[in-house]
Amino acid sequence: MVKKPLKEHSEKLTPTGDSKPKKIMVDDAKRLKEVRALVIENNKSIMKTDYIVCQIYKESRFKKFAGMNQHSAKGLMQMQLGAVKQVFKYRVQQAKGGKMPSDKETHRAFEDANIFYQSDKMYDESENVKIGTEYLQYWINKKSSLEEAYTAYRGTNEAYYSVIKPCAEKLVKDPNNMQILRDGIGK
Repeated sequence: MVKKPLKEHSEKLTPTGDSKPKKIMVDDAKRLKEVRALVIENNKSIMKTDYIVCQIYKESRFKKFAGMNQHSAKGLMQMQLGAVKQVFKYRVQQAKGGKMPSDKETHRAFEDANIFYQSDKMYDESENVKIGTEYLQYWINKKSSLEEAYTAYRGTNEAYYSVIKPCAEKLVKDPNNMQILRDGIGK
């Protein structure tokens, strides 16, 4: 029996001596639209879509696997274990009508958070946006201003909300313009 090739390739191969980089045009507005749709569908905070989109760009540059094998912050919203634990504990508190969870309930919530954090769900874009915006909302509820909430989310005093806010306000006017993100937040 003679085996036939499934498909023949007729394109010329690149010579091995040709090592010059080639420019490839990428429609990064497509990724912006995808992230916007994710935020619209999964935002658990009071913040408007453009604020979350700018926050995600600042955190991960829209990279689904941001942080993987590099550091403890994971996914689009760069969630860390402590933040995930806080969300899981806060969920229990909300379910109890605002009453603080018992030590046993807190321990269980932290176990569940650890399981979630160690799972592939941290890199599931929908799940990452949900938990990241829940964490942001937790801080919005706790702090007296949005700037303080964003500072607590980020865990540093660096300019964070002061970068996201003007970028989001521009993005509202031109929602598919990646250049606004690059100029407002950086590459």
